[in-house]
Amino acid sequence: MTPPITVSGLVAAHRCPLRYWHDLSRPAAESVRYAVAKQVAAHIGRDLEPAVIWDELTVVLPGVDPGARALMEAWTVACRDMRPPPFELADRPVRSERLGLVGLVDGVAPDLSACAVVRAADAPTFGVTFADRVRAAAYALCLEEERGRPLEAVHLVYIPTGTVRRYTPQPRDRRAVLRALAVARRVQEGRLPPRPADAPCSRCPHARACASGARSGRSIL
Repeated sequence: MTPPITVSGLVAAHRCPLRYWHDLSRPAAESVRYAVAKQVAAHIGRDLEPAVIWDELTVVLPGVDPGARALMEAWTVACRDMRPPPFELADRPVRSERLGLVGLVDGVAPDLSACAVVRAADAPTFGVTFADRVRAAAYALCLEEERGRPLEAVHLVYIPTGTVRRYTPQPRDRRAVLRALAVARRVQEGRLPPRPADAPCSRCPHARACASGARSGRSIL
């Protein structure tokens, strides 16, 4: 039986099939930036006390670099006036049996009409990035299957800039999900396409491995 594809894996495959291949064989540890973003997000709308958040971070990431505290404090300031989504930001499993897709979304409305995704990146000047549109559509498809009707919105919570963008996935985003699923399945089957010309290598944790020679499906397999 083919294992389901995770939403994070889907986004990796959308960006670059080589990244997804590397993620399957050498899963990356949760980044400090993401851990900070998640912990700050957990306090939005109630209290944003840096000392409390830092204490929690040292539990989540034992041995975390003390330098991360400055990052956490800056993001806390950025989020002081943020209006959070109208539901709790608590991890919630989602699944689409139809698509073979699973994920853990950061927040879900009680009636499943909307969800929230925490991001550890600056909000774009306008709208939502293409990768985040794909991410939003993937979560929406999972929740729509459970809910039985379309989702109203996905809230993208950009912690570093204290920005929330409300987005409704469009047909083009759903098509991108289907394309990325097809790529991910080919990778799982050992049929790895070449690295795309526009692969975001400068932001990839596996860039060094690819630079050492694993530049295409042929060279890896």
